[in-house]
Amino acid sequence: MLLERLQGMRRRFDVETFSSVCDFTEAQVRATRTADEHKYTLYGGSRGPGKSHWLRWYLVWRLLRWAEEGHKGVRVGLFCEDYPSLKDRQISKISRWPAWMGYLKSTKVDGMGFFLWPEYGGGGILLRNLNDATKYQSVEFAGVAIDELTRNPERTFDELRGSLRWPGIQDTFFTGATNPNGRFFKWVRRYWVERDLPEHLQEIAGEFAYVKALPMDNPYLTEDYWQMLNTLAPRLQAAWRDGSWYVAVEGLVYETFDERNVTEDGPDMSLPFEIAIDDGYIDPRATLFIQRSGTRILVFDELYHSKKLEEESIREILERCLWWTMELAAETVDEDAMEDEDAVRAMGLPEYAAYLQRIGVRLPELAAVSHEAVALRRRLRQADIPARNWLAVKAGGKVSTRGEAIKLTRGYMCDGQGYRALQVNGRCRNLIDEITSGYRNKEGADGFEDVPEDGDDHACDALGSWVWLRARR
Repeated sequence: MLLERLQGMRRRFDVETFSSVCDFTEAQVRATRTADEHKYTLYGGSRGPGKSHWLRWYLVWRLLRWAEEGHKGVRVGLFCEDYPSLKDRQISKISRWPAWMGYLKSTKVDGMGFFLWPEYGGGGILLRNLNDATKYQSVEFAGVAIDELTRNPERTFDELRGSLRWPGIQDTFFTGATNPNGRFFKWVRRYWVERDLPEHLQEIAGEFAYVKALPMDNPYLTEDYWQMLNTLAPRLQAAWRDGSWYVAVEGLVYETFDERNVTEDGPDMSLPFEIAIDDGYIDPRATLFIQRSGTRILVFDELYHSKKLEEESIREILERCLWWTMELAAETVDEDAMEDEDAVRAMGLPEYAAYLQRIGVRLPELAAVSHEAVALRRRLRQADIPARNWLAVKAGGKVSTRGEAIKLTRGYMCDGQGYRALQVNGRCRNLIDEITSGYRNKEGADGFEDVPEDGDDHACDALGSWVWLRARR
């Protein structure tokens, strides 16, 4: 029966017919269509939707399509992070594929792989591990598929992307399938979920596609598997069952922060906004741009840099104000009053701030600043930005004011009713990375204490400072 279906594709070669061979779900059919139209496709984001199943069968689909177009003997690669994983997640399943379709074998030329019979094009799925991705630099693959992509560093993507070439084939491809909580999840999340690609990939941004899949997309899951998902700890439940990319790390200070706190919304430049600064020089100086409207707090931009003097940082703050105004409210700018770049560059901070206000650029209403940054507060005032010590009012008694600020910030991220007042624009890359992977509690003998570790906390400290100073009531 399966042979008849596969042979029938020669009369009607489409995804639906192929799906009847490999039992694709609707989500897997959607992923197939998406991967056919994009060069770089990520599928998954949770446990249970059949990611690995789709990944290996999608390779068969592409080999059959190429064979139909006259490309015989094409080779694609199916990769896992190491050989035990490759054997458990892929080889063990491929070994049960029907013998009429092809054979699993290790050859001198190709190594371990599954090879279709000549009547189906003779294509091969080469089974490889990624303990050293550099060994594939001179190897050619018409397609690359990585199972559990978040378990591999960013350089692995670059190494294998360089191997995407095959004589006569113009539509080479890269696909990945993954849970959201592998060791290297941040670069994967940045590329496919947040669409925040590095500059060298910007010109091909349209070739990246993410297809989110959830356990409910898979009708073959057992009640026992669902019971496991539904009884996980909240952090793992959010990642493995709900597909959240923002709750993967254990011991996070802000463990309730997830993708529902991330937005693409920008500010309303006709309304006031403020900034918060955690000062530093060797350590990063983190600056957040924050706008509060009604019950919502929007962190819409950030500056994050080291080894810059106060004057340089404040000038960047002013330049960012100009940028946002030109981006969202250009009609408010008096272009006739604008001066040439040389004249603007020669202005000191007070003159530059006055000039921006004169042409219609709104500056921060207030800056919440570290109590230790006396010089920074003075220079902010010179730029007509009122600066206040966030610790002017302390929690009192023996209670840590920073600890109370953290508790207050947690409440804005997600309160007891599930409302998420705090929203962070995706461009605030450093803040999001700190919240979701770096800003952690200390680990003690009895587990994680409710005390943050020092280190990867600069943007988070700026946020907590602003919340304590401006949103406490």
